[in-house]
Amino acid sequence: MRKNSSSIRHQRGFTLIEVMVAILVVGLAATATATGMRATTNLLSANELHAEAITLTQQAIEDLRTVSYDVMAGGSRVSSDGRFTTSWQVQDGNPGPGMKFITATTNWAWRGTPQTYTLHTVYSRITPN
Repeated sequence: MRKNSSSIRHQRGFTLIEVMVAILVVGLAATATATGMRATTNLLSANELHAEAITLTQQAIEDLRTVSYDVMAGGSRVSSDGRFTTSWQVQDGNPGPGMKFITATTNWAWRGTPQTYTLHTVYSRITPN
């Protein structure tokens, strides 16, 4: 028995070309999604490190508040995980008498590139009335 050639033409289904095009489209969509997710993950990682550097720098400034004005001095420390180095400098008489200009800086590396976060503040001597 031979099938009628017109009945073969009207059969439903996908051709090999259609399946290959569908696979290509799905593959491109998956690649784009994976690339976007990777970029987002990298950005989140960089932001986490930057937030940690901000916290460490602010902590160094706050720690100086616990020290007597007369003995405030520069120094440095390394974070417990060794990824961050925070240093601070104290300049007497800047911007004026009875004031100290403090610069605190935290350094770290992200993907082999050096990063820095710096804060400046001024402390003044408090004299009782």
